[in-house]
Amino acid sequence: MRTKIVNVLKKTGLTLAFPALIFVVMLIITAANGIDYYVSANMVRQVVTDASLTTIIALAIYLQFKNGRFDFSGGATMILSAIIAGNITLQAGGNPILFLVLCVVFGVVLSMITATAYIVSKVPVIICTIAVTLIYESLTYVLFDAEGLSVISRTEMVMFAKVPFIFIPLLIALGLFVFFTYFTAEGRRAKLLSGNQKVAVNIGIKENKNVLITYIVCGVILGLGALVYGSQQIIKPQSNLSTSSILFSYIVPVFIGMFIGTASIDAVGVVVAALGMEFLN
Repeated sequence: MRTKIVNVLKKTGLTLAFPALIFVVMLIITAANGIDYYVSANMVRQVVTDASLTTIIALAIYLQFKNGRFDFSGGATMILSAIIAGNITLQAGGNPILFLVLCVVFGVVLSMITATAYIVSKVPVIICTIAVTLIYESLTYVLFDAEGLSVISRTEMVMFAKVPFIFIPLLIALGLFVFFTYFTAEGRRAKLLSGNQKVAVNIGIKENKNVLITYIVCGVILGLGALVYGSQQIIKPQSNLSTSSILFSYIVPVFIGMFIGTASIDAVGVVVAALGMEFLN
């Protein structure tokens, strides 16, 4: 019993060491330069908000990594979902619940289209998702008179991008990621597929089924990311794979989280990594 308690405390300490170290270092640097707002309420609120968005997007990226797929279309899916859902919500009066639901719905629909294109085309996932990304980006110039989305001034509509309501999409994304990864057969098979897809298929794992289910789950998480991102940013029409750069700007917490997660679980690692990165920002 004592050994278990020691192990738990050790893992907890190792997990929290990264953000704690970053925080202390930045606190010393800012104090030395006469900056006194580093521990202010506004700063804490901003860190929590940004870390929540970073965590949601990082979980979507990591979910595909865990299944052996390097997907370029996630950013386009998120941006296009935000544009469509946001403009429909604006036309319907700006209800935040409707915005949340529509973001998730369009996130899943667009992800399913990507999954279907990958399964039917039988081309490598990188090539397929780049093609899908270019198509989705072109739609940002076609839909809603190429105006993109701007809802920052609509206070009631962007409630899920502010503390404390931002914890709702964050907890949904975390809960879904943990449930799918650790409590479903498809989630547990991810390690086999990421190691060697050909061998995994040969021993009976149905890759197409895994692709569809994974993209549905990823679509929900990307939809939640679209909700928060679309509420915080003015989104303009995208081109030349610019959405991929938006997506992968959140990739660093994935790699750091994978390392930190060895002391606990990867989902916690991603959260802690995102928090540490926001302390730097």
